[in-house]
Amino acid sequence: MKLEVPFTTLFKIALFLLLCVIVIKVWPVILMIVIAALIAVMLDPVVQWMTSHRVRRGIALAIVGVVMFGLLFAFLFVIVPITVSEMRDLGKQLPRLLQEVSRRVPAAQPYVEPVVQIASRPPNGAQMQQWLLRGFIAGRFALTAVTAMTLTLVIALYLLIEGRRALEWLIVFAHGSHREKLRRTIEQVHPIIFAYMRGQAITCALCGGMALTTLLLLHIPAAVPLAVLAFVCDLVPIVGTIVMIAPAVLLALVESPVKALIVLAVYLSYHFIESYFIIPRVFGREMRLSNLTVLLAVTVAGMLQGAVGAVLILPFVAAYPVVEEIWLDRQLGDTVEKHEQIEQR
Repeated sequence: MKLEVPFTTLFKIALFLLLCVIVIKVWPVILMIVIAALIAVMLDPVVQWMTSHRVRRGIALAIVGVVMFGLLFAFLFVIVPITVSEMRDLGKQLPRLLQEVSRRVPAAQPYVEPVVQIASRPPNGAQMQQWLLRGFIAGRFALTAVTAMTLTLVIALYLLIEGRRALEWLIVFAHGSHREKLRRTIEQVHPIIFAYMRGQAITCALCGGMALTTLLLLHIPAAVPLAVLAFVCDLVPIVGTIVMIAPAVLLALVESPVKALIVLAVYLSYHFIESYFIIPRVFGREMRLSNLTVLLAVTVAGMLQGAVGAVLILPFVAAYPVVEEIWLDRQLGDTVEKHEQIEQR
């Protein structure tokens, strides 16, 4: 029996493969657009609030743009230099710190001793060349990161200006029977994305402020880098908590066991308060996700796309019930209603 595949089918397969290749090639750009869209959704109510208080839209957009790039400027020229300086000082004290850890925690001595010897040994010519090469590579990545952040904010600003027009332009490509569904989906997903971005901004700022205040009061080394780490890690639920606590407690242990216990107690107390009091209020009902759902979503997205995927996956998971209600109601039958009843419990 001779198998014949129509030319149209082959052409569709070729187009699909070409689309996959294009998506893979431009994936960093897609990520920038997604992040810019999330930022635009978070800032759009701010622009709307200012325009409702008799501020011209152009002036409101200009104010938002100045604040966005002002925060970026402060991060690059204030926080980053302080972080680099404190990390450099920490590197100079590393042998002493490791010896102190080994003395206070004897069980860690077999693991710490080789690191102490390497840190205490002066670098030879080959090691200097490797460090210079790594510094060059790190500098190139830093320049790429700064360019990406700047471009992301520029895209977010343009989305604030022309986002609604661009959405309508894209919706027109859909079939006539689907256009209204797309508009309803965007309308209902918008408050979910806004709740996520607003909540993340508030909780990350509170977490970073808590860490900086605690570490400065206790005179813990590298307080600013540890606070920046806490700010970033608070984006990733559960896993981020462990990552931010471990180095803070370890460096506090170098100072004294009492300080280490205080740091551990403050961090854990804050995350208890954040989980059960702050998050329900700042995220609202739109982001009601169970801990199991969060853990599975973060794990899968982290394995597929790293830290960026783990951070970005949650609003899309939270938006799934909207897709289920609007697009899958006929196929799922009473499943949608049952899911709504479960979520309201």
